[in-house]
Amino acid sequence: MKQRTFLLFMMVGIMILSPACTGSAFSSEPMAPIDPIIVGDDLSSIDLCQVIPQENIETVMRLKLVEPPTRYTLRNVEGTSGCYYEGPTDHDPTVRHFAYVILTPLEVYDNQPLFQNVDVSGIGDGAYFNRGADARQLWVKLDNQVAFVIGFGDVPNDEGAKAIAKLMVAAIQ
Repeated sequence: MKQRTFLLFMMVGIMILSPACTGSAFSSEPMAPIDPIIVGDDLSSIDLCQVIPQENIETVMRLKLVEPPTRYTLRNVEGTSGCYYEGPTDHDPTVRHFAYVILTPLEVYDNQPLFQNVDVSGIGDGAYFNRGADARQLWVKLDNQVAFVIGFGDVPNDEGAKAIAKLMVAAIQ
């Protein structure tokens, strides 16, 4: 009987400590509002790392960042501005946790190569999930003037991306 009791406590302890189980114990909804973002002709002048609270990204990722957020742009696309968030490497060194949020001109939203895309309703004037080169991405367009993309990798996080997107939509002016 003692062996079974010990095994049960070990199993419960493993379940409590397992990252896969923390979703029920901790909120994954970001709480802090994003500072107002005034969109003009030059998106590259906007520093998203200054307006998006780091704790929102950490809450959604359920991890602490290993480096401060850094400015980031969409590869090979001028006029974009974003922020990149580096999480820890998993016990498997090939698994990197990261996130990014990038403002883009509207034509970038309209001209994305679509792969495994799924429309999303209720966010902005149009939104879809797409399989990007590095992560599953949520693309959102707003007021037919600007778009943004949110990516989480190596672990896709659709609900977290939607939560950050709703905060972005509320912040963009």
